[in-house]
Amino acid sequence: MEKLTQTLASLLTSDGKGVISLTGAGGKTSTLKGLGAYYRSLGMSVLLTTTTKIQSPKFFDFGVDHAFMSEEEVLVHSPAKGESVFYAERHIMDPKKMTAPRMEVLDVLIDRYDVVIIEADGSRQLPLKYHTQRDPVINGRTSATLAVMGASAYGQCIDNVCFGFDSTKTVDTAFLNFLIADGQGLLKGAAGRTAVLVNQADLIRIPLAELDCPVPVVLGSILKDEVYEIRNV
Repeated sequence: MEKLTQTLASLLTSDGKGVISLTGAGGKTSTLKGLGAYYRSLGMSVLLTTTTKIQSPKFFDFGVDHAFMSEEEVLVHSPAKGESVFYAERHIMDPKKMTAPRMEVLDVLIDRYDVVIIEADGSRQLPLKYHTQRDPVINGRTSATLAVMGASAYGQCIDNVCFGFDSTKTVDTAFLNFLIADGQGLLKGAAGRTAVLVNQADLIRIPLAELDCPVPVVLGSILKDEVYEIRNV
């Protein structure tokens, strides 16, 4: 069986190249790392970055060859084939976080790398996300969007597991379908090829047959790089 990262790559890119924006919650940063490693294994030059905030490489292992924390550093670097690079700017107030590059700089970098993978959303490490007017921040050159939700939210109180949404009800398939369909929900801002990853399925299996989703849905575990079920492909 295909690995999860291979399956996602086949859904998101046709020739192995592109700009992929990751939105939602429940494993975006780990998915960023996993996809980066997969494209790197194909001999691609890969850039991992953000349009919002992301963990610092001092506190999270992105598995890259180079981690740059200023535009001066990244702009003088010439990426080689089969090389992965992390780049974001230092956060002035929080040493554990990095912030988005200037759009002009990111535009230059997109032309240099075969694959650019962007963490385009924030969720404070909760497994579900309901958006505000400010997010997600989708780069205009995005060719594919992967919206992530965490299966660990299933059966839990919405208040405890969904960033941006207040309710004492329980997360069930009806609520997940609401998140999929609502304008501020899972697919907000999606551009280009779009797919949904229901991550953390090694913890709990959500019944995909009950989800009403207009794009391909993959039930899997980025931690184990495993696929358990695919719908709407």
